[in-house]
This record gives sequence, structure tokens and C-alpha cells, in this order.
Amino acid sequence: MAKVIVPMRAGVFTYGEHADCTVRALANSAGLLYGNAHTILKRHGRTDKRGCNHNVWHDAYIGNGMSLVGVYGTTRRAYLLAKKLSVVAQDGITLGRMLPTLTNGSYIVIITGHALAVVDGGIVDMNLNRINSRVVAVYKHS
Repeated sequence: MAKVIVPMRAGVFTYGEHADCTVRALANSAGLLYGNAHTILKRHGRTDKRGCNHNVWHDAYIGNGMSLVGVYGTTRRAYLLAKKLSVVAQDGITLGRMLPTLTNGSYIVIITGHALAVVDGGIVDMNLNRINSRVVAVYKHS
């Protein structure tokens, strides 16, 4: 059985929307209302009830005053993001190993297939996340 990390709280969400983890991660990490975070992602190209790719969430997060901490590993998503940004991906790391390094501040952590908020070392998300999930990128609020 896979080990999971239980979030410290669920954070914001809305009924009727799905595939919106990038929206919830922004709202939960920045202390925004769900609707405001939804508008920001939509302005950058997210379609309602659909997930979005790195082009959309990266531009939305950077446009909202966040900075990229790093791109990690050799997953396809990490490769594409590193190529877009002309950066070298750092060594791969799991969510379980990354979490203890994010103790102060608000972050968005992109793992394979999901985005979540980390606030002062605790996950704010509706999901249980596997401890061995591969981290793709980390963004920090200034």
C-alpha cells in the first residue's frame, strides 16, 4: 500500500468544477478567493472544467507575482517546462523529501499530474498525495 501525506486542511473549492487543481493551488497558496484564482488562470488560457498544461499555469503563477524555485527530474512535464524556460532541471525529488524544505512561506508544488499548495510546511489540498509522487516544479510567493 502506498504511503500518503494527509493535508493539513482542504482549502477552497467550488462545486461543479473539476480538473481545477491549478486553480485551487493558486487560491490556497495566495489566500485568494476561488473565483479570483479561477479568473487568473482563465485569463492565461485555462478552459473551464479542463486541466491545463505548463504553458498556462507557469504564466499564470509568474503573472501573479510568484517566482520559480526550480524544475526537478526527468519526467516529460519537467523536460518540457525546463525547455520552455531554458533552464536545467535539478535532480529528481519526491514530494515526501521536498516537503520538509518548504517550512516557511507559501508555495505551489507541481507533481506529476497534479498541483497543490504548501503553506508553512503543510499541504493545503483536497487529495491525499502519495509520498513518492515526483515533483516537477516549485513556485514561491514573494
